[in-house]
Amino acid sequence: MSGWFCPEVLLVLAGVVLILADSLVADGKKGWLPKLALVISFALLGWTLWGAGQPMPISWGNLFVTDGLSLVFQPFFVLCLVGVTFMSVRYPMGKEEVVRAEFLALPFFSTAGLCLLASARDFLAIFVALELVAISLYLLAAFHRSRAASLEAGMKLLVMGGLSTGFLVMGIAWLYAATGSTDFSKILLDQAGRPASLAFLLAVGLILTGLAFKIAAVPFHAWAPDVYEGAPTPITSFLAIASKAAGFVLLLRVFGLGAFALDSVAVVFRPVLLTLGIATVTLGTLAALPQRNLKRYLAYSGIAHAGYMLLAFGTLGEAGMGTLVGYLWVYLLSSFPVFIFILEMERVHGSADLRHLDGLGQRDPGVALGLALCFLSMAGLPPLLGFSAKLSVFTTLWNAGEMPGLFVGVVMAVVGLGFYLMPIRAMYWEREADSIPAQRFPAFLVWILLLAGFFQLLLGFQPRPLVRLVERSLAPTSSSLFPEK
Repeated sequence: MSGWFCPEVLLVLAGVVLILADSLVADGKKGWLPKLALVISFALLGWTLWGAGQPMPISWGNLFVTDGLSLVFQPFFVLCLVGVTFMSVRYPMGKEEVVRAEFLALPFFSTAGLCLLASARDFLAIFVALELVAISLYLLAAFHRSRAASLEAGMKLLVMGGLSTGFLVMGIAWLYAATGSTDFSKILLDQAGRPASLAFLLAVGLILTGLAFKIAAVPFHAWAPDVYEGAPTPITSFLAIASKAAGFVLLLRVFGLGAFALDSVAVVFRPVLLTLGIATVTLGTLAALPQRNLKRYLAYSGIAHAGYMLLAFGTLGEAGMGTLVGYLWVYLLSSFPVFIFILEMERVHGSADLRHLDGLGQRDPGVALGLALCFLSMAGLPPLLGFSAKLSVFTTLWNAGEMPGLFVGVVMAVVGLGFYLMPIRAMYWEREADSIPAQRFPAFLVWILLLAGFFQLLLGFQPRPLVRLVERSLAPTSSSLFPEK
């Protein structure tokens, strides 16, 4: 594949095309722009899957690498883009605003940054790609200007994003001072077989702090519920899934496969990562219990899931890295359909309040069934796919001898059943309030949720395709994502 046709370049070009089309077409004739954006996103997903495994162009200066991790997560991020574009087409801006081209185009730029992050092998490349992602998300979170909550979400994301970037840049500066390089390979060669200096460990700690903000790990999580609630729902889904996944991909790239894959780092930071995981899963689970707004509810649910992923990754072994990759895909498959439902619920009821689920099982049984399967998968109940993901986390902790993390994880999984069963109880056991209009959701939502539930069951019984993805993600070479048998 030519360097000019790699996914990152095409994503940027697609965003530019959408903005130019908006500026060149008369105001009354822009109704086809959202459909164009959706078609382009699907085309890019197909191109990313078809072209997976092609090397990055040499002219990119050895800043990026095509390996198993990039092969697995570039399609992941483009798939998130498809979902966000579909939701953006449906998002109600209000009578005074239509879906503007910027709202459609900015996710393409952000996805280009995410794809670059999946391939980065130099801290300078990580910084530039992160800023491409972050600046787009700041604008998108505050895009619904007629809502004060959206403006507040954009401001909070800007402040906390700037703070996390500050930690990251300071860590990169200390790292360069300690090693004389920002290239992963050179740092590994410099630090291999020698005790880590105080400056090097400080650099690792600062970089870890910056990444902890990105994944909303405790105690760097406080921004997530308010931003998720205030941002437009398509952008909330992007922050909750794609942006969080990017943070974990960077942890994999830096600590698992890159510059910090060192025994001297593992000795110091393995307890730190496991402690972060324990605190994150505990707070996320307990704080979700009293939530009545579904977007805040999913924010704390996402924090809890980040805790499970940190517990697995904190073992700093190949099994933990594989578990993290699989868990991210499970999180995508179970969470994105719920965000699409929330968008449609906002269109019908005007808010994402949990009370709007009352009686949904009688009013719209197909939607309720698909939604229930997604929530039960997030809870980790068998035979759904989420059970395999959580079982893999617990197995990894058991094999690594991390009994405190295993104990807390199991206890919080049981406690978490309480808040994952709340929406199911509302749908099937609560009487429908008189104030809720007896309006059915669109037919496509029924199919999306039922298909999502079907795949949760199918992959729960036969997880081999997911296992194959995990195996590919840890492969050092750039072979095809779909190897021939």
